[in-house]
Amino acid sequence: MRTLRNRCLLLGACCVAFGLGGCSWLTPDLRPTAVITATPASGTSPLTVHLSAMLSEDDAGVLTYSWEFQDQDPAHVSGIQTTRSYRLAGEYTVQLTVTDSAGQSDVTEAAIQVVNTPPIASCRFSNDAPIPRESVLFDASASFDRDGQLVDFIWDFGDGITQRGTRVSHSYEELGLYQVLLTVVDNSGASSTISHTMTVHTLSSGGGCGG
Repeated sequence: MRTLRNRCLLLGACCVAFGLGGCSWLTPDLRPTAVITATPASGTSPLTVHLSAMLSEDDAGVLTYSWEFQDQDPAHVSGIQTTRSYRLAGEYTVQLTVTDSAGQSDVTEAAIQVVNTPPIASCRFSNDAPIPRESVLFDASASFDRDGQLVDFIWDFGDGITQRGTRVSHSYEELGLYQVLLTVVDNSGASSTISHTMTVHTLSSGGGCGG
């Protein structure tokens, strides 16, 4: 019978005679098929992905579902459905292993693409209408990045002078209108720029830009 079953496995199915013309069909136990459904499979960070193995198939009935995550927080979880959150930009691989009641298994993978979210620039200053040679404090500490860290703060004061830093001081030599630009850069290289017009004259007042 074992030899016959082996032949059946090769042929796909066969009929074994027994009794008076009776017939018993022997069919091979097929391997399961693992299928991952990821919703969404891509997006901006932070990204929450719902993962399902419900489309996986098996002739004997899939019994176990095993998920492997090799990302910023490696983990192993079980279940036909699960959820995974990604804080940082990058491409991540999700691995699913399904195992049926006969111990046969199948493995598949899905790629999750997480896109970096640009930072938000915000600035304030002690005076947006200074007099010539008056020192003005420029403050970008209210700027932030949702999915990482800010690594650079670049100020362009509109008079040919630039500086770097979260808080800097600058003064203007002459009366006039100056467009101040603040560019913030995050740890993934994304940047954001805001602008504000500075008026240098004989009267002064406080102000801010972008926040």
